Amino acid sequence: MTTESGTTRSAALPTSTVQGDAPARTVCAGIAVVALGGLAVLPPSLPTAVRVDVLVAALSLTACTFLLRTPAAIRAGVFSTALMICFSAGALADLPPAVTTIAVCVVPPALLYAIGRRVLRLRPALSWLARGRLTREAPWLGLATVVVSGAALTTWALLARPEPAPFLRDLQDLPVAVALLGVCGFALVNPIWEEMLFRGVILTELASLWGAKTAAVLQALLFGAAHYGGFPSGVIGMIMAAGWGFVLGVMRLRSGGIAIPYLVHVTANAVIGSLAVFVLR
Repeated sequence: MTTESGTTRSAALPTSTVQGDAPARTVCAGIAVVALGGLAVLPPSLPTAVRVDVLVAALSLTACTFLLRTPAAIRAGVFSTALMICFSAGALADLPPAVTTIAVCVVPPALLYAIGRRVLRLRPALSWLARGRLTREAPWLGLATVVVSGAALTTWALLARPEPAPFLRDLQDLPVAVALLGVCGFALVNPIWEEMLFRGVILTELASLWGAKTAAVLQALLFGAAHYGGFPSGVIGMIMAAGWGFVLGVMRLRSGGIAIPYLVHVTANAVIGSLAVFVLR
């Protein structure tokens, strides 16, 4: 990771996009971003009829963001809706999880970038993908986050004895070396779309509308809701994931980029995957 200049932080969190907007429009745009984030975290395993309704709602909200003419909301709408379409297409077509994951990591930012090249007001479409800079507290805060989350997850897993996700459960039957490769692959790829959505689009665009503190809290709550059926799961899992997401959001704001939260997320996912494969047998 390279050290960026101070201009990187301002580029990563644009505040000028809403200058001149009426307060009511700014409030509506923020509500649209939160609602789109809420729809995006709904599980892709929903019944087909419900999934179609969710997509219709997301498309309708995205259309409203264009009527609001607020770039922050438009960017969030395009990205979130494209993400949901990719997940739904993967579920409907029964695609392998790896194919669906690649699609959600590539298609939404590519679409947003293509639109941003053609629409002047949306040109900084991928500003939230800035690498950022290495801050003094990043190493110890990242290490503390991984250690504390790993200890909390281990305690929860040993007490709750949850059923691992199918992908991780399948790794349990493989040789240790192969299982470790699978865990590392999962740890490297899955955080890409999660960081783009939560610490990228939602945090950045909400920060430009409602301020960084409010954005950090709201993206953390959405991140927690997304993990209701994850590992950890249930209400406890939501609370743990929300706290973790808040720390990642602080790292994003402090560093002015997405690289540090991504690296911490990867490390924590490696711990989670290892727990599921080697502890929950």
